[in-house]
Amino acid sequence: MITMAHGGGGKAGNELIHREILSRFGKGPLAELPDGATLPGNLVFSTDSFVITPRFFPGGDIGKLAVCGTANDICMAGGWPQYLSLSMIIEEGFSREELGRILDSVKKAVEQCPDLQIVTGDTKVVPRGAADGIYLNTAGIGTRIPVERLDLGRRRIQAGDAVLVSGTVGEHGMAILAARHGIGGPGVASDCMFVGGQFSSAVALGGVNIKFMRDPTRGGVGGILQEIVEGMPFGIELDESVLPFSAGARTVANMLGIDLLFSACEGRIVMIVDPQCAEAVVDEWRKLAGSENAARIGTVNTEGGKVTLRGEYGGRRLMIQPENDQLPRIC
Repeated sequence: MITMAHGGGGKAGNELIHREILSRFGKGPLAELPDGATLPGNLVFSTDSFVITPRFFPGGDIGKLAVCGTANDICMAGGWPQYLSLSMIIEEGFSREELGRILDSVKKAVEQCPDLQIVTGDTKVVPRGAADGIYLNTAGIGTRIPVERLDLGRRRIQAGDAVLVSGTVGEHGMAILAARHGIGGPGVASDCMFVGGQFSSAVALGGVNIKFMRDPTRGGVGGILQEIVEGMPFGIELDESVLPFSAGARTVANMLGIDLLFSACEGRIVMIVDPQCAEAVVDEWRKLAGSENAARIGTVNTEGGKVTLRGEYGGRRLMIQPENDQLPRIC
């Protein structure tokens, strides 16, 4: 039976994807589970569905999330987003006023993504009780940056490469949790944003030095790193002393015993680069809104298939991906 854990980006979700999806469709481009598919004609295609609760939260809402989520996935696959579809499944009795707020947010988010426009879509209405208010699906098409400028793939990663993150970690998941359960105290807002500026600035510094990148949504930074090293001859060691956590996110996570490394982000990039360009990329990111706390957080090593965390006092521990979802319905 399918459980909520299967949609959470942890071990259960990965098992479902490998057993039910990759076993049937994984012999081609889908094998590496990219954020977007590279198609003939230097096109990149990506799609995503959004079922978040609550629909409005500090830092964003389901409309902004739908636009940024798909646009970011196109960037992470090495493309620049240009065209977007918008499809909606709406439950009977849903508020027209709330629908208008969501669509206004979609419009604003599209306007903040240079060159992006909505070109097609679909609307369905289902009986009362058959859905949780509203679900959105967006699919996007972008233009692929030429491979001679940007060649992405785990095959290029090697020991000594630097692991970067473009800002504070885990804020989206904590913002959703706080909003959902009315947790007070220090404010925490979602990092939901379009990462096109961070993407293009890194490519401009020398795209050939970028080995891999991904936006750490479900499963967070820790989940992405686990996926990167799985079945590979290299591992990754993180430096706990430099991990960028905001005070608000850290407070909520500590209250509830949640590991921020496995809490979702919706406006961050995890990037693996040649160490010679790591400092330059981080410096450029820190000039951009939302990336003031960008950091080099780790290094690729030869410990195949392992992600380890070096503590402030030198001890090391093996990072283990959660079996179940720490926080369901976050995107």
